[in-house]
Amino acid sequence: MTSFALLSFLGTLAMVTATDVKPARVECESPFTQVGGRCVHLEHSTSGTWHEMRKFCQDLGGDLVNLSDLQFFGDIILYIESLDLPSMHFWIGATDEATEGLWKWTDGSAVRMGTPYWANTGASNSQMPTGGTEQNCAMLDVNMHYYFNDFFCTQTYIRPICEK
Repeated sequence: MTSFALLSFLGTLAMVTATDVKPARVECESPFTQVGGRCVHLEHSTSGTWHEMRKFCQDLGGDLVNLSDLQFFGDIILYIESLDLPSMHFWIGATDEATEGLWKWTDGSAVRMGTPYWANTGASNSQMPTGGTEQNCAMLDVNMHYYFNDFFCTQTYIRPICEK
């Protein structure tokens, strides 16, 4: 086996092994619950605008959830589905209010665009975000299988997912 083939094999083996690692168990204070090694609170009785729900999360000592990690994004979707809630959308901590088209998480880091995060919609199968200057806050859209969707920040019927 050549050294390149051996390195390639070892790299693949390391990648497979790394994806099978379960996140460390963390202790979360109420009302937060451990999901994917992080402490989250999925609020299903309070709704409001993106800014109101961000303040709600901050008052709990956290912020709207950052879903930049694909594994954690999957864990959140599985968690939502396990709760067997009625259909509802959830605010997440991504916005392009500061600069149109430049999506950032509340911690200032860049939001990954495209697949596998953002929903596709319409007859042309356009990929979100498509709301232009009117839709500047991101949510998990129940109608789009909980993929990201840009939406009006002022909508009041959307609930938050907080992270601490």
